[in-house]
Amino acid sequence: MPADDPPRAFRWQRSPEATALFNAALTSELIVTSCHWRQASAGGAMAWTEAFLVLPIALHAETRRSLPAQARVTLSRWATQNPAIVGELASRVDFMSEQTRRAIRFGLRGQRLELRGATIYATGSPRSPTAAWPEEVTAASRAAKLYGRWLASIETHELVEILGIGV
Repeated sequence: MPADDPPRAFRWQRSPEATALFNAALTSELIVTSCHWRQASAGGAMAWTEAFLVLPIALHAETRRSLPAQARVTLSRWATQNPAIVGELASRVDFMSEQTRRAIRFGLRGQRLELRGATIYATGSPRSPTAAWPEEVTAASRAAKLYGRWLASIETHELVEILGIGV
């Protein structure tokens, strides 16, 4: 490396699209959305482990496209029908873990999320998509909502097993 080249850590820059999608306000709102719909469907807060799957599911375009239109299709059935996507999920969880922690901290500071022991609770309703939202953000919000509704019908240990996620 020539002397005037910046260190490797400073050479990589995110595209404007990636910067927007990894924005702490947006990623926090996706977690709020999943938490809210889990609570609304089952009456319980989101387990810490479950929160780390929100962003890999909601922000990955191929995963979003593979999701069913309605929650009547179970998580287990979706996972069986999409083994390639599920097979990559663990690596996306690892890749997005820092963004997930940042999103949770942002939500806690903004009082949109609350920690209750080892669970995360949405303190209010999520923001609803509007016509002004970019389609990708609207699709991510829908995916977060579906994931939250799925969580209402499955135990955390089953989720981890079905999706092959190590904790």
